[in-house]
Amino acid sequence: MRTLSTLFLSLTLSVSLFAQGESVALRVGKIVQPDGRTMENATVLVENGRISAVGGVDLELPFDVLLREFPDATLFPGFCEVQTSSGTDRANENVPVAPFLNVKDSIDPVAYFYEDELRGGTVAIGVIPGNNCVIGGLGRVVAPSGMTVEAMTLSSDMGMKIAFGPKSRWNRGAQLAELRESIDNLNRDLKKLGKGLVEKGARESDLRSVDEEVEEKQDDGDSLDNAGGYIRFGEDYEGKELISEEDVSETQRGLVDILNGDHRLWLWTPTPTDIVHARAWLANHGLEDSAVFVVTAQAWKAASELKEAGRPVALSGGLWHIERDPMTWEEKKTFAPKAFLDAGVAVAISSNKSRLGPDRLAYQAATCVREGMSRREAMAAVTSLPAAAWGLGDRIGRIAEGRDGSFVLLDGDPLDIRSRVLGVWVKGARVYDRSTDERLQRLEEGRQK
Repeated sequence: MRTLSTLFLSLTLSVSLFAQGESVALRVGKIVQPDGRTMENATVLVENGRISAVGGVDLELPFDVLLREFPDATLFPGFCEVQTSSGTDRANENVPVAPFLNVKDSIDPVAYFYEDELRGGTVAIGVIPGNNCVIGGLGRVVAPSGMTVEAMTLSSDMGMKIAFGPKSRWNRGAQLAELRESIDNLNRDLKKLGKGLVEKGARESDLRSVDEEVEEKQDDGDSLDNAGGYIRFGEDYEGKELISEEDVSETQRGLVDILNGDHRLWLWTPTPTDIVHARAWLANHGLEDSAVFVVTAQAWKAASELKEAGRPVALSGGLWHIERDPMTWEEKKTFAPKAFLDAGVAVAISSNKSRLGPDRLAYQAATCVREGMSRREAMAAVTSLPAAAWGLGDRIGRIAEGRDGSFVLLDGDPLDIRSRVLGVWVKGARVYDRSTDERLQRLEEGRQK
């Protein structure tokens, strides 16, 4: 019995310590920030998972913090994968309207995808249902390390996926009609529910006698869920103010939360036409301030629409838009990130998992520099812009006091294809060490032979 008690205490203590975060100090040859600024011979102190100090070699450290020195290495905030459906057991469900889904239930913590992302220097990933849907469900931001989804999670509410680009074998008309119908059905059901609650209240009032002693109702802990006023969108109707969260079916609560403006909306708008439709839909429902536009390279032609919307933009897939002249059949290539930027729209860039090379965010950012973007602009596209789109701009994407102790150690410049990731820290805990990466060592040994 004493052994079991001791084991339980040990497990409880270890979980408590993990929840508080790790404390560590790193002294490195250089810190490279996404905005291009560098700091030579720098020291970073992480306490309880957060960066508490950044200074030089003379930075005073607590006596109980272990100092690790890497005099020839570079410390970098790490890359951020703005949105992907990788790392799940499937890209999306077959149900087109599924606001009740949560990507938490599909994330596979031991998927090779996360291991590979660590090798590439990624510290945060926005995992959200895929684009083959109408309303896809709730996403979350995770670190690519941890044995459980909870341990990986940086933010449990990344937002909801809504697709305006047609799902597989659908046309745009069917896509928009399905979206309208789902909202019409919800409003119909809510009006019926409100009327039913009014009638129920009237019946209970009639049955209650004037001198009847009413037993005081005990608080069961669900008072907020049972309180009326859950529906905050749309026109008024009978009984609307009486509807609580518990009154609405679980399959419809996600859609209510969307229309209430409680979620960030990741809008799949691959073409200029989709962007126009999405903006009209947002305006109709008063949700303009909730949107993140997920686009493809061809959407650069609607850059003025995106600039006017003033919302975050994430570029998915390839970086070039290629079209042919209908008369000469000559190809015209447009480098989309630069075209967006020239129009006043800064875009976060995803990796392209379908191609070797572009499957690394470092490669994507280096390509942006080669195609005329400044280093600061290219680095922002794979660090601070994704973090801002998630609402985590004050936590990740920069090495500074108060930020999460998440960063990457490299043996060279972050955008140099020859640079290797030596280690990755997440909230002060070292989650990747190249020297103990057995799978990578086997590959390198095979190459040497």
